[in-house]
Amino acid sequence: MTNLDPPAGTGQQIRVLREARRQKLREKSPQHHCPGCLSVVFADEPLCLECDRRAPQPGWPPLNDANDPWLGRVIDRRYLVAKPLGRGSSASVYRAESLSISRHFAIKIIATDKGQADQIMERLNREVEALSRLRNPHIVSFYEILDLKGSYVAAIMDLISGLTLEELVHRQGPLSVQRSCALLRQIANGLYEAHQAGMIHRDLKPENMMVERLPAGDDFMHILDFGIVRLTDDSGVSMTHGFIGTPLYASPEQAMAKAVDQRSDIYSLGAILFFMLTGQPPFVSNNVYSVLRMHVRQKPPRLNEALPERLFPEELERLVARMLAKEPSERPEDLSEVIAELDTFANAQLSSEVTSSALQPASRHATPLYGGLSAPAPSAPTSSEAAATSDASQAHLQGFGRQDHTSATTIQAFARREPVQTPVFSRTATPHHSDALQAIPAQVRYAREPQKESAEPGLPAGALHRLRVGPTEVIAGATSSGAFVLLEEGPYDVLYVGEDHREARPLTVATTSSVGALALSREAVFAGHRDGSITRTSLETGRTRTLFQDVRRASISALAVHPEEKSVIAGSTSGRVYLHQPGRASASEWTRIGNGEAVSSVTMGAHGGSAAISRRDHSVEVIMLSSPRSPIARLQTEAPVLTMALSPDNYLLAAALANHTLALFQIPTGHRVMSLPTRHLDVLALLFANGSTPTAICAVDQCVESLSFEQVSAAARA
Repeated sequence: MTNLDPPAGTGQQIRVLREARRQKLREKSPQHHCPGCLSVVFADEPLCLECDRRAPQPGWPPLNDANDPWLGRVIDRRYLVAKPLGRGSSASVYRAESLSISRHFAIKIIATDKGQADQIMERLNREVEALSRLRNPHIVSFYEILDLKGSYVAAIMDLISGLTLEELVHRQGPLSVQRSCALLRQIANGLYEAHQAGMIHRDLKPENMMVERLPAGDDFMHILDFGIVRLTDDSGVSMTHGFIGTPLYASPEQAMAKAVDQRSDIYSLGAILFFMLTGQPPFVSNNVYSVLRMHVRQKPPRLNEALPERLFPEELERLVARMLAKEPSERPEDLSEVIAELDTFANAQLSSEVTSSALQPASRHATPLYGGLSAPAPSAPTSSEAAATSDASQAHLQGFGRQDHTSATTIQAFARREPVQTPVFSRTATPHHSDALQAIPAQVRYAREPQKESAEPGLPAGALHRLRVGPTEVIAGATSSGAFVLLEEGPYDVLYVGEDHREARPLTVATTSSVGALALSREAVFAGHRDGSITRTSLETGRTRTLFQDVRRASISALAVHPEEKSVIAGSTSGRVYLHQPGRASASEWTRIGNGEAVSSVTMGAHGGSAAISRRDHSVEVIMLSSPRSPIARLQTEAPVLTMALSPDNYLLAAALANHTLALFQIPTGHRVMSLPTRHLDVLALLFANGSTPTAICAVDQCVESLSFEQVSAAARA
């Protein structure tokens, strides 16, 4: 795994400081952290050894303020969890310092289903034993699997310095043919040995490929997450079911949840080669199901079609087309064929260049291109052009500097590229709203002032506001940026809490009917009322206006709104579901898009193109707002859904159930991938923080806290 931050000072100085620190760690554990890079520090350290940040004037903040349940903990009395490197919905990766030898490791902490830790430990230990027999340097080594008790296991592995292939391409653009083929050959070399041992990766993607720059300047590829990604075998031990993989690089058989073999990895590798050469995956859509459907039915584009400004050799076009064949039988049988074709292609290129160079007269200004073709050579650079070339070369080298690593998936990183429109399922952070909000005068009856630096005695760490009412009497709404609103059930005063969780603003909803549901946009609070009306109250002016009135006057029981108010969706106790899209031609109309059992909860995707509707009969429908009457997925829960949230990629659904359970569902298969007990807290609202982390706004001991699912699990085990 990765470690991308540069330490301060010279290499020798850092080694001396680190060794002194390691000796100190044997005696006591650090209780503070660096606010810049979140690595652990001792209180008396003048600067952070990771990011060169000097200690702030009041001193380093305590570990509790980092809001991370693992940071600073010692695992198995041997590994200090020293710095977070990345986080997903069910796993977090940290840099760990060994307390027994002078070495750093990566530690991946995996959340498991309740009661499944022993089975997964058994499966992972077998995977690690199998991996230990491989001697291929391109596969990152796993050393051991540790049981952290409860519902967590930890995998100890090599720590790799470098960039993911995803980061490399998005920083530098499409790679050259020669470099892409050289990188692909290294990946294929490692995968081939694993395939020969009967192991299939099943989740190959640029994010799982690490490019390390060796001292001599060569690239060296590392394949990550072998032994973690496939946890199902004939023994029945499993952590995932149905579709496994990343939609952008999934094989057709994965998309259809069929059995796979090594040729599925070959397809994914072909998609990765396409990405390296063109800067984009072969298939891209604003809908995850459309991507999977294209993998199954649509012919992949040629490289020249995806990047017309570059000329690609026909031999390379044929290789990519074979690797991306729909039928496994039409792909190379194994990766030895791919390696042989790459070697043949490289030799032909070298021979062509040598021959072309020998045949070209010195007076001809031509530069050999791929396959013996030629193009006019550039004229001699001017001094300014030479400087630009030098700068570009330096920038190329800086692309391998140690940078902060984020755990976004490939589609999210691709979505951040301009001018491509951000797909619905990108896991990028929702942009923050920076407009200043004016204070609104009103009575605050159940909230204290925002928490100061010195918290009240006895107030839990991370608590935001104290409530005077029972949490079951509170209605709430939240946005993916972390802002939320709370309402004591009747009469009409709400409390708005901004994205920084330190901005509490009271607001009066001017209406004569009590509130049954709340939703929050960047500029207003939307309220669904018991008399079937929906109102909008401006955060800036406090003005309330009525948007909708149900003719049956059935109570509005659920409400969701797009951050920019492009769409509003509402559900009622009558079972009707209404959709309002102000940007459409019929801007004033509310369209009924569904009937059925009483609606208990609705939520909208971060980009407004999707929504989920839960009903009293425990059913959940996931819809696209472009065709809302044809659900793209149906789920069934064992208890009513109180509140829920969709991940930005429409792949996960987080739900708080009435049986005091937090659940995480995989939408394409309907499989529950995580289940957490919540009897110690009441969940008021759910969101996907920073685009990928399922997070709950909770009432705990009459205080409101924002907790990731990982923190909820850690608190349940405490």
